[in-house]
Amino acid sequence: KNMEAHMPIKEGLDGETYTVGEEKKVYITKVEKTGKGPKIFISRTNKEIVKKLFELTIPEVSSGAIEIMGIARDPGSRTKVGVMAVNEDIDPKGACVGAGGLRIKSINAALNNEKIDIFTWKDNPVDLIAEALLPARVSSVIPDVKTKRAVVIVDDDQYSLAIGKSGQNARLAAYVTGWKIDIQKLSEAQAEGIEIDYNVNHS
Repeated sequence: KNMEAHMPIKEGLDGETYTVGEEKKVYITKVEKTGKGPKIFISRTNKEIVKKLFELTIPEVSSGAIEIMGIARDPGSRTKVGVMAVNEDIDPKGACVGAGGLRIKSINAALNNEKIDIFTWKDNPVDLIAEALLPARVSSVIPDVKTKRAVVIVDDDQYSLAIGKSGQNARLAAYVTGWKIDIQKLSEAQAEGIEIDYNVNHS
């Protein structure tokens, strides 16, 4: 439309370069009326850009057959997206990843190769929290529905993966689910005498 847009430095992705003539996907955050016409503000860090890219790339999302239930994002680094299918015939995670990963790879590329974890949203907190912590495999989730806190027990060799680099995996999982998550090693839980119910459904 031959309009000029403004993107503050904090709305750009870390380490990203901009070359004249290069195309970038952006999210319009606001439009202000000015005497010289509209002033448009854009962002690449806003988590809504992820939702819009899913809608543009994945027909099942744009049609409403798959719903995005939650997004947590460290812009330029990693995002977690929880998806749920409206009917049971659709594999929501598989549809979003696409054959050979094609769909998700095109979204990665649009966001400067940001890593995107897609997980299947579950109604019960045990499976929801276990899914959100993927790629780590969770052994047990002990949720307290009143306080929305959960103790998560993982095998010792899964602990660093569950926490993630600088705590990122656990932080994004907590943010996307709305639960406070305390991750414990199995050996420590056993030493403390915690009764472990292996209640995670690894489907």
